[in-house]
Amino acid sequence: MTGEHVAVPGANRFGAGSPVLAAALATGDRAAVGRALHHEAVVVPLVEREDRTPQVRVFPAPEGSTRPYDLCLFSTAQALESFLGDDPGRSFSLRRRESLVPFLRRHGATLERVVVDPAGPHATALGVDEVLSALDPTPAAGPAAMADDTGAGISIDGLHAMATVDEPGGSRGIGIELNLPDHWALIDLEDEAQRDLQIRALVKQQGAALGDRGAGLRRDLRDRLTEVAVRAQAAGGQVMAYLVLPGKDAALALNLTLYWHDLGPEAGETTHLQRIHDRLHRSLGPDDELTTTETLSGPFLRHVRVGRGSTELGGQDVPLLLVDYWAPAPGARSVARLAFSTPHVEIRDAMLGLTDKVLFATEWLMSAPGDVQDDDAAVPA
Repeated sequence: MTGEHVAVPGANRFGAGSPVLAAALATGDRAAVGRALHHEAVVVPLVEREDRTPQVRVFPAPEGSTRPYDLCLFSTAQALESFLGDDPGRSFSLRRRESLVPFLRRHGATLERVVVDPAGPHATALGVDEVLSALDPTPAAGPAAMADDTGAGISIDGLHAMATVDEPGGSRGIGIELNLPDHWALIDLEDEAQRDLQIRALVKQQGAALGDRGAGLRRDLRDRLTEVAVRAQAAGGQVMAYLVLPGKDAALALNLTLYWHDLGPEAGETTHLQRIHDRLHRSLGPDDELTTTETLSGPFLRHVRVGRGSTELGGQDVPLLLVDYWAPAPGARSVARLAFSTPHVEIRDAMLGLTDKVLFATEWLMSAPGDVQDDDAAVPA
């Protein structure tokens, strides 16, 4: 099961966790436990894959269970320590609902239960649906309902790793994890075979209602999506994602392309983000918006404007709301760009709420200390 956070040794960090969740467990009130999970950060054990990236650690479910695993959450690092006993694995992450919800939705079919403080005096076992209901009680309120403008979803492990970027051999941002909620279809731009399979699956899903008479339309859509993907990959794109949510009168459509720009060390006192800001500011239109926001995981730049679809693809008459988020990776060598486009120009604020939500659910992927060599040649933004 994939995880989103950098693992660092968890022993001796017993102060990490949520006293509020511990108090709720002591009452035996399941509703109070659910509220604490909704509002508080919880301790989640991690384990390293062979490539040294972390993943959420799950544990065998009790004998006789219909599903193979339990997800164990902990109110404090001390509670995790008590549970692990002599187990040498001591890495953990502090995670909030913004990243727990996608994980549970992605892997819920393999989880028998979610158990909170399984070795404690007030161990509480909850169903996966019960936890999802507590973490995300209003899924029908619309995709923008959980927009989080605090940046509080960053894990304590991510903060720890980012604190080392200025040290010799410290960690550095090497990628960004998209924690996309339901209804998003991912397309891997760096693996041609996987890309083609994912495009076929997306087109099949969206064109299922057309039946046999839609074969030509599906073929055309596959060709167009493939062309868009090839162009995005050539421009430095790594991943594309499409959201299509059914609405009362039409489908809600939004697409995202993740770009990764390796720019080298910053030159002088001007940051990469400032150079990008200055370049974009010079070409702003009267209705464009360019804002910079500071979050716990660093600053980001949001560029909003209205453009037109691609002439090559016959979309020159289609107005598009274009939203770019630029975020410098920890270590000041690379910049990630999340580029959104949607034809729903008339609901600009709602779409910005949705794109903000996607941004604030992302997490930096950090190198292990000493794994990345410095590049002395700066590349201008």
